[in-house]
Amino acid sequence: MRFHQIVVLIVLLSATGVAADTIELENGDRLEVTVIEERDETIIAEHMLFGRIEIPKSAVKPPPPPESEVPGIFGSDILRGWTRSLGAGVSGASGNSKDASFNTSLKIGRSAETFRGAFDAGYFFATKDGDKTTNQFNADYRHDFLFRDSKFFLFGTARYDYDQFQGWENRIAASGGVGYDFYKREKFELRGNLGAGFARTFGSERSWRPEGVAGVALVWRITEGQSFHLDTTYYPNFDDLPEFRLLSNANYSIGIGRIEGLNLKFGLKNDYDSVATGENNNLKYYGNLVYEF
Repeated sequence: MRFHQIVVLIVLLSATGVAADTIELENGDRLEVTVIEERDETIIAEHMLFGRIEIPKSAVKPPPPPESEVPGIFGSDILRGWTRSLGAGVSGASGNSKDASFNTSLKIGRSAETFRGAFDAGYFFATKDGDKTTNQFNADYRHDFLFRDSKFFLFGTARYDYDQFQGWENRIAASGGVGYDFYKREKFELRGNLGAGFARTFGSERSWRPEGVAGVALVWRITEGQSFHLDTTYYPNFDDLPEFRLLSNANYSIGIGRIEGLNLKFGLKNDYDSVATGENNNLKYYGNLVYEF
């Protein structure tokens, strides 16, 4: 069977069930087959409806490089092996009131045999009728130390928060402890962690407090190009129980057509502090255009 016939027929694949292998073609189509043999220029495969077929290797999209082979920035060794994404979003309104908002994000991560590392930073700015209502920045880094053939791991985190409209204005926090991978598959991951740390605030409200840490994180890779992430972390105040902080994040990301690396992301971020002056809850929602590079 010739290649152009294969392309025409793959639109019927949804009715054939799930085969052992998925071959993605250069034109974006996917062919679900069982690979029998790979030759110099062709792949011999068995299809549930059409039997044995030959697929030219020149028509097959090469697989993405392993994460360890992700090139560095501008061809250098800087951040080689680390995935990177940069996002930005804007909104506004004009009428009875004039509103404008802007947010941007930067994420850098890597998952290797012996560790997982994740850096996440975001900035939110908003005005209403010309008056500034939001001016907030946060950045955190998490490092998981993994052990071969074990679901347990050690973790360490460091975080910085700036919020012009909070009494503390600047806050640093660090923690560490033990984590556990409850479930880890290609499409779904669920992990938890337990430990202790501290938070230090500056500005008009200066304080230092030892904290506990209990968190859970979920990642669901729904389909290729679509994913959902949810995490929440509880920080009990050991100096003043039952006071606590609670940080939560949720986002959904979807790829945009055939533009490789470009995604739409919708999410929520919430920072609750039971002892904060004024509003205890600080909820932000956003929609971003994200580019992976």
